[in-house]
Amino acid sequence: MKKILGVGTALVDVICQVEDIVIDNLNLTKGSMTLIEEPQIKKIRSYFDNPLITSGGSVCNTIHELNFGSHEASFYGKVNDDEYGKAFVKDLQKENITFKGVSNKNNLPTGCCNILVSPDGERTMATHIGIGSQLKPEEINEDIINSIDHIYMESYLWDHELTKKTLIKFSDIAKSKGIEISLSLSDPFCVERHRDELKNFISDNVDLVFCNFDEAKMFSQCELMADVSLFFKNFGKKIVMTSGAEGAYYFFEEDVKHQSAQKIENVLDTTGAGDNFAAGFLDFYLSGKPVDEALENGNRKAEEVIQQLGPRIKRA
Repeated sequence: MKKILGVGTALVDVICQVEDIVIDNLNLTKGSMTLIEEPQIKKIRSYFDNPLITSGGSVCNTIHELNFGSHEASFYGKVNDDEYGKAFVKDLQKENITFKGVSNKNNLPTGCCNILVSPDGERTMATHIGIGSQLKPEEINEDIINSIDHIYMESYLWDHELTKKTLIKFSDIAKSKGIEISLSLSDPFCVERHRDELKNFISDNVDLVFCNFDEAKMFSQCELMADVSLFFKNFGKKIVMTSGAEGAYYFFEEDVKHQSAQKIENVLDTTGAGDNFAAGFLDFYLSGKPVDEALENGNRKAEEVIQQLGPRIKRA
């Protein structure tokens, strides 16, 4: 059993099904994540009817599902000691996930992600980071990393100077202790904003990268699958890429693998598909199982979560 620490933005997800016209009215880009300010939340919520509310954030979703696998998972992020912050921590504790992050009083609220789910299941996110943007490198207690075998992080942290420095400090500590690091590219626009810095960071620090095809195209600056594949084969890092109904790919130098996905007729909500795929892959990968089996397990988790509303696989 490996001990895995997820480092990411602590968010409370507020999820609601809407028509595409709502996304247009709010000037959001369908299928992407947009950072918003606190005053915009009220306008977005005015379109919501009986939303689903749960602890979330990309890394936290992955850690949540990993906890049901073969390993021990914990989470590092920052919340306010407010209603949402307390609910976030309580939600993790309910699933026996250790919150190793920071909780304190602050003028900034606990972050929230407003997720608008279109009729075709595509999710559009409007995120207010809140106190999550104040995740400071000096708040890291190295003792929480001493027993960790693997750290999983998100590129969203690159959007704020403090959180970027925190991500870099975690990676420096991990490298000094010989801890493996994996990183999600998070979002195509996030990659576009920070492509060159992310390439350098990954080259110097990261062992395993997760992305979807849109993120891969933005990262490689290639449009065709053949060109993306060639780029990743020459990049020198282990890359795991999802491509919707086409399944998932693994690239590492000359080692290229593909695992087809099952056709899902009743796609309800794609929120958390990539997060749960990463959990399924990491569960098998860190257990020493073959990459083909890890890809298959990742596909299985993603296929399960897209048939329900919300980013977490529901269990009886």
